[in-house]
Amino acid sequence: MEYILVLLTLALLVVLGLASFTGGAGPALLNPVQTAIKPGGDAVKGLVGIFGIIAVIFGVYGVIDTVVYIQAIGYGSRIPFFLIDLTLIVVGVLAGYTSVAAFFGAPASGAGKGVDWVKRTFGSFESIVGLTALVFAFYVLLKFILNKSGSDFL
Repeated sequence: MEYILVLLTLALLVVLGLASFTGGAGPALLNPVQTAIKPGGDAVKGLVGIFGIIAVIFGVYGVIDTVVYIQAIGYGSRIPFFLIDLTLIVVGVLAGYTSVAAFFGAPASGAGKGVDWVKRTFGSFESIVGLTALVFAFYVLLKFILNKSGSDFL
């Protein structure tokens, strides 16, 4: 089960990170890099909606799980995964905004207002959030490869 969670996290971070990084607004410094990997971002556009919804649900679950785990045990090495879960929520909303907004209801609902708030707050630097997701994807892959025990990863 652990391997499935790692692969799901990795897939969500890569697909949504590519989509947000190549399609989002950001500083002019990142424009050459965005242009270079634009074909990779275009290739995953069809998956973005469903991956966005899964990322938001998976990220909210991870945040709750990490907060409960840290409060119960006080295990500080879960903090990187807490940041990964927060990134999953933000990049899931930014990359799959239309699908996520439709899934959580009209903007008049409580969750819909939250989705709109995330889009307004982080939309102006979506490419940086996408780049952060790609860096976290590399971190998850590296940590998974270097983890020799195969357990207690996430």
